[in-house]
Amino acid sequence: MTVFPLFLQRMGRGSMSFDEPRPNTTHATKRHSLDMDTLRSRRRLPLLRSPKFFAKVTWVDTLSQLATMVPLSQVSIPQPVYEYNMKVESALPVLPTPLRQQQQQQQEQQPQMAFGVPLEGLMARSGSSSGGVILPRPVRECIAYLRHNGVATEGLFRRSPPSTVLRAAKDAYNGDQPVDLELGGVHVAAVLLKLFFRELPEPVFSSHSYATVRALPVATISSSAADVAKQMDSVRARYVEEVILPSLTRECRLLLCFACALLAIVARNEEANRMTAFNLAIVWAPNLARSANPVADVAMCSAGPQSATVGSVIQIMVACFDSVFAAELATILGDGAATDDRVVAVLDVVDRMNEDGWVGFADSTPPALPPRSVSADKAEPGSD
Repeated sequence: MTVFPLFLQRMGRGSMSFDEPRPNTTHATKRHSLDMDTLRSRRRLPLLRSPKFFAKVTWVDTLSQLATMVPLSQVSIPQPVYEYNMKVESALPVLPTPLRQQQQQQQEQQPQMAFGVPLEGLMARSGSSSGGVILPRPVRECIAYLRHNGVATEGLFRRSPPSTVLRAAKDAYNGDQPVDLELGGVHVAAVLLKLFFRELPEPVFSSHSYATVRALPVATISSSAADVAKQMDSVRARYVEEVILPSLTRECRLLLCFACALLAIVARNEEANRMTAFNLAIVWAPNLARSANPVADVAMCSAGPQSATVGSVIQIMVACFDSVFAAELATILGDGAATDDRVVAVLDVVDRMNEDGWVGFADSTPPALPPRSVSADKAEPGSD
């Protein structure tokens, strides 16, 4: 293959045809010692005779290199190309080429990982130097895309997209490359959003939070009357607002507020998407609750008025969004917290982050409170 460009160059110059007799000089013999496969390729390349062609071509090995030269969002890449690229990128050695050196310098100058990064450092890195915070890029882009394109999609957050497409989008976010969610569709954006929460090094609800969640007031079977049930819903929402949320970090509370605003707008369209607050809680709980005890984690993923679980907490956050996130809404919306539709107002803030380059808001929410102590007789075995 090393002689292949020379072969094309000789064809372009037209200084000698293959029908002419070969000179007897050693120099000319070396220049025309081509194998038969290379000679046959002449018929297949009638348009590449100009020697200027190779001066205009830049060869790249992977889509990651291509993304540094052209915006991939403007290129329609077929699915087989993604699959082949995954094999090539994992098999290629790291060569000291100028392009790779430039990529390494960019990575050293600015951390680019978006998934699996501690939330505190990620949101502080995304915010302004004055201490403001802003949503991580995958979160705000997926929320905005789903808000405008997916709230009426049936089975939203339940269906899984092709794993190759999902991995390509995740790798692009981790490489700080442009991501066109239109190419993957609604379900890719929905799974990416859940995946961001699931891959946090410290889960939103860890084993240290389980005791506080288990103390959530539950409705009894006899409290089925409408007025009693409504009163119990108010009590449970107040417990989430005053006990559970303050036990989480600032970043977790703000992130949950934005995510639950999207879930609330999805629940409003339950007739079209069949995703009620209960259904959303069931599919989201496994991404927020994680400990060293898988049995306890599964038990925490149920939902309903008679359950004291993470799933029930999420259901309350979605159904009682305005009251549960009162403090967070005051931080996010400021003077606009008195608006009639706070769900839409919060999602409008996400649009401002994406479209106008808004640098975030000053975080004035109080720090997390220590977990509520629970007596040993109430603690369940294996909860840690």
